[in-house]
Formats: sequence, C-alpha cells, structure tokens
Amino acid sequence: MPQLIALGLVGALVWYAWRELKRHMHKVDAELRQREAERDRSGNIRDIAPLEKGEDGVYRPRRED
Repeated sequence: MPQLIALGLVGALVWYAWRELKRHMHKVDAELRQREAERDRSGNIRDIAPLEKGEDGVYRPRRED
C-alpha cells in the first residue's frame, strides 16, 4: 500500500511540473511574439531594400531614385 501512495504522489508531482512547464512555455511564446511585432513595427527587418546584382557580380541594395 505505501508503494501505491508513493506512486500517486510521484504522478501528481509529474502532472504539476508538466502543467507549470506548459504555462511557462506559453508566457515565453507570448513575449517573443510581442517583441517580434514591435520589431516589425519599428522597421528594423522588414524595410530592407531588395538586392540586385551589379556589373561586377556583387549584390547590392536596389536604389530608389
């Protein structure tokens, strides 16, 4: 009988740890999505000009003249 009680306690501990891990993963995911949205709004990544190949074979940002 003590083994059954110990097994139940271990099972409850594993269930609680899994639930807390999932909660923490959701919190980190929400924070990353928020930072990514802020970065997109600030234009750090999304406003890069398309590249074009020059006569010398080197790719450079296209000029918007």
